[in-house]
Amino acid sequence: MLLAETRASPDSIERRVAFSRRVGVYIPEGEIGEVELAELRSTSYRVGVFGPKKDERDTVSRLAVKIGGVVSLDSPAYEVTVFQGERSYLGITRPSSMRQGWSTRRPRIRAFFHPSAIFPKLSRALVNFSGVQEGEVFLDPFCGTGSLLIEASVIGVEPVGMDLARKMVRGAKRNAAQLGQEWLGIVRSDARRFPLRRADAIATDVPYGRASSTGGRDTSSILSELIANAGDVLPRGRRLVVMHPESLPLDPGGLFRAEQEHRFYVHHKLTRAITVLRRE
Repeated sequence: MLLAETRASPDSIERRVAFSRRVGVYIPEGEIGEVELAELRSTSYRVGVFGPKKDERDTVSRLAVKIGGVVSLDSPAYEVTVFQGERSYLGITRPSSMRQGWSTRRPRIRAFFHPSAIFPKLSRALVNFSGVQEGEVFLDPFCGTGSLLIEASVIGVEPVGMDLARKMVRGAKRNAAQLGQEWLGIVRSDARRFPLRRADAIATDVPYGRASSTGGRDTSSILSELIANAGDVLPRGRRLVVMHPESLPLDPGGLFRAEQEHRFYVHHKLTRAITVLRRE
């Protein structure tokens, strides 16, 4: 569980988050107000307990009596979770809000498939790491089948894609058409020549391995060229997000400052790294 202070509404976070089961508000149990109670009473809810379970039934019954309204165990509009510890908190979440249609955008059921395509939740995470906001321009310089562009479009971002392989560009366009998405643009181009002068954010999965084409160049050179070109189109303070093999670290040089790095094991020959760079 992650608790964070934010000015963003739960609704806006729910529309973007990828690897989470629930998003909601958390308040001290004794401080639940009439606004929250009225909302719960106007629809249906269920109560659960996270923590010591020795008095779970009493806790659930007491809270249900306090709230009133309609309890639904099968399909509630809200879930009220009691987090027990030194101090008890309530989490109020909406189970249905997390259904974002991930399965409908799986690589294998798209109009065009390639084994290098990454899954929707990981694609969304890369887009989110870039910090791009609704209506801003997002660039993926190695877009492949369009995985990141698809997720950027879903959250209201203006995606631009480019790829060296004509087959990939055509396939990505087919995927956009299948999903009814209108991207800002997708072109066949070498990543050494970006097709636009400015982008608000860049995120990409650089080509490596047998399933990807590098155009005859080694991945280290591709990473160096990517950072140099990204520095030309990103304003100061904006982010470049790169997924790459852990064995090939990024050198941000003087253009960027490394903010985050996340690693995850794929198989015994590959651990991926996601590096988040901020333009200086």
